[in-house]
Amino acid sequence: MNTITEDIKRQFQSGSMVTRIIMVNLGFFVFFNLLNVFLFLIEGKTGTRFDTILEYFMVSSDGLEILTRPWSLFTNMFLHMGFLHFLFNMLWLYWFGRVFQELLGNQRVLGFYVISGIGGVLAFFLSANLTNLAVGGYALGASAAIMGIVIAAATIAPHYQLHLMFIGPVKLMYIALVVVFLDFIAIPGMENTGGHLAHLGGAATGFF
Repeated sequence: MNTITEDIKRQFQSGSMVTRIIMVNLGFFVFFNLLNVFLFLIEGKTGTRFDTILEYFMVSSDGLEILTRPWSLFTNMFLHMGFLHFLFNMLWLYWFGRVFQELLGNQRVLGFYVISGIGGVLAFFLSANLTNLAVGGYALGASAAIMGIVIAAATIAPHYQLHLMFIGPVKLMYIALVVVFLDFIAIPGMENTGGHLAHLGGAATGFF
């Protein structure tokens, strides 16, 4: 156990900021999923107490809740529950975070991640409180923060090429346009309207 702990510390200290952010996301993912299993074994059912705990770390569409839980403005962008949600977000962060790092430097990654995540929160909050869209409740996930990094990189170096499997070299600006377009057309789907608007908020923040 000591060896594992030392390995984690060494990776965190010597790794890039992208690696550190991924490790923090992984820590949140492991902790909350283990907590979910633990409470399930105690209570014999899912939800209830675990959902109450989780809500303290997700961002709410209720302004009063945000005021009483200001840390949720930040913890939500490191929090995932579904494995695929976590996996794909971390892959995107790894791929595009490295490009961003190459273009703007390691020291700017965390700032862009957090600011873009806040932009996503703002889009989620405004859409929940100022529109008639079916948006509300709570939001979590790194997608908005990562979208900000993707769009920022594409804005600075639109002709930078990535080699995609089965496709070949593709310019960053085309990848950015596709992901923004997919989020935009998914808004009427009503399955995750708030989430898609948050992604676009993160993208807009990264662009500006």
